[in-house]
Amino acid sequence: MSRSGHLPIEFAVTPRFDVFYALYSLTSSAPTQVDPWKSKALARLPRDFERVAKRVAPLPIFWPLLADSIQSVPGEMSFEEVLSSIREMPVEVLKRNILSGIFHDPTTVDALVTRERSLKQVLNDHELPGAELLGHFGLRSHSQSSSSASAIAMLLSKPKAFRDELALVLQRFWQSGFRQDWTALETDLRAESFRMRDLRDERSAGDLGRELNLPVAFDDDAREIRPKTGLSIGYDRVDRCYVIPSAFNARRWWAKYETKAQRITLYLPITTEPGAPNRIVEDDRKASDLPRHHRGTEAERPAINAESVFRALGDTTRYAIASILARTPTTSADLARSLKVSKPTITHHVHALRSAGLISETPSGGSTKLTLSRDTVAALSGAAVEQLFSSTGDLPLDTTRKRRNP
Repeated sequence: MSRSGHLPIEFAVTPRFDVFYALYSLTSSAPTQVDPWKSKALARLPRDFERVAKRVAPLPIFWPLLADSIQSVPGEMSFEEVLSSIREMPVEVLKRNILSGIFHDPTTVDALVTRERSLKQVLNDHELPGAELLGHFGLRSHSQSSSSASAIAMLLSKPKAFRDELALVLQRFWQSGFRQDWTALETDLRAESFRMRDLRDERSAGDLGRELNLPVAFDDDAREIRPKTGLSIGYDRVDRCYVIPSAFNARRWWAKYETKAQRITLYLPITTEPGAPNRIVEDDRKASDLPRHHRGTEAERPAINAESVFRALGDTTRYAIASILARTPTTSADLARSLKVSKPTITHHVHALRSAGLISETPSGGSTKLTLSRDTVAALSGAAVEQLFSSTGDLPLDTTRKRRNP
């Protein structure tokens, strides 16, 4: 039984924040802990990428703000779901989601969306609540030459164009190479989420928060979540609290969204290894140093982690999904209908199977067909024998913990 069960803590592995945080790192001029990755990522971007990106994110700080655009979609999301959610989002919702991250005042957001007040009037209002945040976004006062003001004006006056350009920038970034980066990072992030689940099952919420060094404190006695700034949030108001292993959140950003029922959903993306993306560059370098006749075989063939595969198939729903995909290529939507479970649940299980190397994907019209990887299943026995009976290497016991009685 989970000792933190009185607070609904869940774990998700998803690019819904990291794709935006990676763009922040990519566009920031300040030195970062992922500079080797950054150099590689910049070199592969399309030539006009920066010009187009600056229309929706004139400053790097806009990228974590734009992650809030999909706040109305809860939980774990694939990149394809992030992109489709943005493209299909009503423009009024898009405007409110983004503006609420700049103007932490519902009255001001309403006035801008309904056009009761112009952007110029709002930015020149010296009594505006939370005005101290505007400087971070280059919006201290209204100026015709301000690229930040131009981006917000475009959001207000041409929201469909803003939405389409945001989706285009994200898609081009993903296709230029971040898709491969995320695939390379996802396995370790998935393993980290398993470790975090083990911690949750044996610790109180307060102890879990301290061990994971979360950006908020869980006070079990007062039954409150306490941010470093702002008001406390009662446990009874929390709909879900998602802890998300992250590869790019060195700034320790987190998000708090209010649902229509006036309950709170929290997202806490946690980076435990800030330099993890640099390993992608190191792995590419090692592969390039191999003799040419080895490339395309061992160099490009992902190693099978028997533990990850057994974990993935050890869940009855995931085993059912694997059984379906072994017989016929199927979309996530069809899986949800066949198994009579929600789409977010299917997304969660597909992520686990994908990160274990059990799923291959093929574009099909406007969707993606999933197939069980015969090669991975066929190689599992040999990998398990090699890894279980190996006389060298560390034993993978760091994620195995004795369960304490609550």
